[in-house]
Amino acid sequence: MQLRMAFKKTGMIKFISHLDTIRLFNRAIQRADVPILWSEGFNPHQKLSIAQPLSVGMESEFEVMDLEVEDGADPEKIKAMLNEALPEGMEIIEATADFDPKSVFERIAKTQYRFFFPAAHYGSADELKKMAEDAMEQDEILVRRRKKKGKKRIVVEEDIKDGIFSLEWKEEASGTSLYAVLRAGANGNLRPDRFLMGLFESRGVDIDYIQIRRIKSWDGDDHEVRL
Repeated sequence: MQLRMAFKKTGMIKFISHLDTIRLFNRAIQRADVPILWSEGFNPHQKLSIAQPLSVGMESEFEVMDLEVEDGADPEKIKAMLNEALPEGMEIIEATADFDPKSVFERIAKTQYRFFFPAAHYGSADELKKMAEDAMEQDEILVRRRKKKGKKRIVVEEDIKDGIFSLEWKEEASGTSLYAVLRAGANGNLRPDRFLMGLFESRGVDIDYIQIRRIKSWDGDDHEVRL
């Protein structure tokens, strides 16, 4: 029986890697005695996968995990059992056996991120907005990245402008948030760190203190992607 679950990853737990996140779920599943199925062979493992790897240091309000369990298992009961076993910052928010069989990554066309600029580290919100506006007025927004060519790695410049769909600013008590909708999914993906490099780091801003959170995604028809 296939289950699909949505979970949040927020707070200090954002600093664990994708592989450690999978290990965390492995241990929680065993502690909660979830009736998960295992692969066969010399190195059996739980039948579990996470749709989109989340970069270290990034939070998310909607991540997707698929797992295979014994027939007849109750998705809501498994959700409750896992939430009891998971640490602070990890929470299962949805669980169902009735889901779109197409992978979430294939369905996604764009994703909204929240970039939070703490007032303690960044200046005027107007200055940040002006930088973003100036960048978007350019014909190109070039970002350097490493690319494999044969056995070598070369540095190339990539224009990221057409991967930026919208920008919206919001003033908050302790800083400023930028909500950006970026291209995502199997047909092209603008990583949030490259977005920050193109709009801010290239203009002398230290981007290390900017907090990133993945909010939600849409498909090519502008329908929000859920389970």
